Amino acid sequence: MNSNDSKLKSLKRYISDTDVSISVRNRKVNLLNYQKFKYVFFGGFNVLLNWTLFYLIFHYVTFKNNVDVLGLITISPYIFALLASFVVTFFTGFLFNFFFVFKQNEHAPKFGNRLLRYFATNMGSLVLNYLLLKLFVELLHWYPTPSQVLCTSIITIYSYLAQRKFTFSKKF
Repeated sequence: MNSNDSKLKSLKRYISDTDVSISVRNRKVNLLNYQKFKYVFFGGFNVLLNWTLFYLIFHYVTFKNNVDVLGLITISPYIFALLASFVVTFFTGFLFNFFFVFKQNEHAPKFGNRLLRYFATNMGSLVLNYLLLKLFVELLHWYPTPSQVLCTSIITIYSYLAQRKFTFSKKF
């Protein structure tokens, strides 16, 4: 076991053993044992990262101009920001979900299998996001950044259910 593996194991143990609890009707409830709370916590971080990247790429990388990709295709700046931020948050989201939200036991399918499932469900999220963003920006003429915030809010429900029922399900 290399030092990165041991550090990751220590971090996982620390997060799972950390006492983040509240009292509900005189009963102590450890919030980190609740999958939905963990999904909101880690997912919230990933969403904030996504929104920040989207904003920065839209404003300071594309400068709100269309992006020419290898002379083959021209992409609108907000779609480019969507795709670029997706590439980063895809991996951070998977790692959070795999190691902290939907903890896997030794009998669960391996990392690569889960990554492929995560990719499949996230492609669904990306297509929904793309269609909603096009609707809000091009048909309703809303500004791209708030439109992306609304898209993410709508897609979160689909994403949680897909991750829980398919990607990280103990049945598959």
